[in-house]
Amino acid sequence: MSHRARSYRARAVLLVVLAGLAFYVTRHQPAHAQALIIDGEEIADAKLMAAARAEGYLSIYATYPSEVVAETLDAFRKDTGIKLDYIRVGSSRLYERVVAEFAAGKLDVDYVDLTDYALIKEWMSRDILGVHRVPWHDRIPPSLQDKNGHWIYVYRPVQTISVNTELVKEADYPKSWKDTFDPKWMDKLGMASIDGGGAARTLYAFLRLKVDPEAWKKIAALNPRTYTSSAPTVNDLVRGRTSVAYGGSSSFSEQIENGAPLKIILPTEGVAAFGAMGNVTTTAKHPNAAKVYVNYMTSKKGSTLISKSGSYGTHPDSPPPVVAGIQLPPQDKVWIVTAEQWDTIHESWFDEWKTIFDRK
Repeated sequence: MSHRARSYRARAVLLVVLAGLAFYVTRHQPAHAQALIIDGEEIADAKLMAAARAEGYLSIYATYPSEVVAETLDAFRKDTGIKLDYIRVGSSRLYERVVAEFAAGKLDVDYVDLTDYALIKEWMSRDILGVHRVPWHDRIPPSLQDKNGHWIYVYRPVQTISVNTELVKEADYPKSWKDTFDPKWMDKLGMASIDGGGAARTLYAFLRLKVDPEAWKKIAALNPRTYTSSAPTVNDLVRGRTSVAYGGSSSFSEQIENGAPLKIILPTEGVAAFGAMGNVTTTAKHPNAAKVYVNYMTSKKGSTLISKSGSYGTHPDSPPPVVAGIQLPPQDKVWIVTAEQWDTIHESWFDEWKTIFDRK
């Protein structure tokens, strides 16, 4: 082989090596050097991702069942490389736990959420919730976030009607909320108490404000079974202790997927949704990872995954959920209680509901 040929060969080998090295560096450059962009949307810029991946972990106190949001959490871990610890606690107990840990100087959790406006306001007054605005803050309706950035909705299950198909003939299925006020449902209706959580309170506000001002009295006249939360409401419907019930569509859908004889009804008057609102804590040990989490969960990617679980996501471009084969309405057609209306419920409606249903 001539000297010139050897020279050309050496150059070719060198170019191959350099190309391979460039490819390796591109594929394996430090994660902190890249912004988190998914489907053309920047969820976190390079600076925030660098800080978040340096922390590498975050802890979460949340009210949404981990098994329902599992797919979204797995996607977050995969897309960000950030590990997380997700602890689910009921809203009232979670509020008390966070307040106690904060007062003792031991609140190390990075993100918290609740399903109660009044309790969220208490956290804000105690300086537990930090300020963080998501990149699409200006596109999200005011009813879904605090204007100052202290909280934002992450997911919103929708309240619907469901019937036990082994006990109710198809011809008798209620088509509307008003249909469930019919005397034929005497002793057959199940529902959560107004103190069963934010979803229940939102539903009763919707029934009174949007369906019928006398809705509560008409329902109470049926001697319904009331429960402490949605779970026992759905369980008794499955067991046949009630024939029709009010509850979260995702809970009904989960039972249907497990073979329960239930049918979800999308009422003609529309539906109400209420879920969890949260943010980064002021005592967060991993505040940047928590900010990425809030951004991710409210991004188009995260919100779309949440919609697959049967709840509404927050991002304006995410699709409405499909539950048990039923397409739910677009986001702007779903009613949600405002913070001002919530204050009214707590100030007077709470006791009024208990009086009407004789639950004092």
